[in-house]
Amino acid sequence: MAAISGVGAGAGIFVLFYLALVVVSIVAWVRILSKAGYSGWWILIAIVPIVNLVMFLVFAFSTWPIEQQLAAARAQHPGGYGPPPGGWVPPASGYAPPPSAGYPPPMTGYPPPTPTGYPPPAAPYPSSPQQPPTPPASGMA
Repeated sequence: MAAISGVGAGAGIFVLFYLALVVVSIVAWVRILSKAGYSGWWILIAIVPIVNLVMFLVFAFSTWPIEQQLAAARAQHPGGYGPPPGGWVPPASGYAPPPSAGYPPPMTGYPPPTPTGYPPPAAPYPSSPQQPPTPPASGMA
């Protein structure tokens, strides 16, 4: 009996997880359809077999309402997109720095940052080359 109740609890957790996943998926699809310009209620067509595949292809390859609105806005304002009507003309003086009037003055009065972490390494080699030690003189001469 204990094993059966354990299986039931596991199945219940799985069902709850699956339902949560379905709800999140439906909310995501409704948001996608809404941003594309369609009503969120079109998600219900996913329940009907065969029709859902046809509507998927219609949505995928047709002009979306948001694209139609953008095309109408571009037609009303032809100069608002792309290069200017006379073409792009570079500035005569070349690069001009930005005006300094709009920028705040540089910050002063702060100490330089203190180094953190390990101290800097010591010099690995002396500044002048060292001579190898001379061997002791032997008294056999």
